[in-house]
Amino acid sequence: MTVVTNRSRPGAELRAAIYAAAIAMFRKRGYGAASVNEIVAAAGVAKGTFFNFFPTKAHVLKAYYAEIDVEIARLRKKLDPDDPAGSLERYARGVERILRREGGLMLDLLQATMSDPAMRAMDEDSGSIDADEFADFLRRAITAETLRADIDVNAATAALMDLWAGAVRAWMANPEDSSLAKLFGGRLKLLFEGIST
Repeated sequence: MTVVTNRSRPGAELRAAIYAAAIAMFRKRGYGAASVNEIVAAAGVAKGTFFNFFPTKAHVLKAYYAEIDVEIARLRKKLDPDDPAGSLERYARGVERILRREGGLMLDLLQATMSDPAMRAMDEDSGSIDADEFADFLRRAITAETLRADIDVNAATAALMDLWAGAVRAWMANPEDSSLAKLFGGRLKLLFEGIST
């Protein structure tokens, strides 16, 4: 192992190298099996340098969660109020592509959001933002007259969030033999029969 003198590398570069090495190691060996020693060896830094940027291995996973969350949020920004059901199905396909690309690491992340209180809080905060963005999307669809004007946006958003969460849970239980977009699309059809114009 060659350890580059940390003084010769800017902090942002060190953090990025540690993060990249950790994520690669999590993908290769699984989050639980990957050790900090393996991560610093792959990053070419001293062990203390890891802890300067990430107090624990879980902090790397939190940074990874935030990165994936931003990527998924970009997909929500593309929701088209002129085609609410269709754009939500496209959103589900986009999310499925991200989750499939990340593979087993997404399962580790899901487990962490259920077992680690800090990750669970992060996930709940993210869910609140998701709900606000979905509610805004539904309001824009009402303005575009592609959804009925008399729907209760809060109730429709809650239903949409429940459908999404249920589809994701069902898909994550068996991702090889199912499609998130199809699971979500089937549930959406029932919702949109009640709220479309």
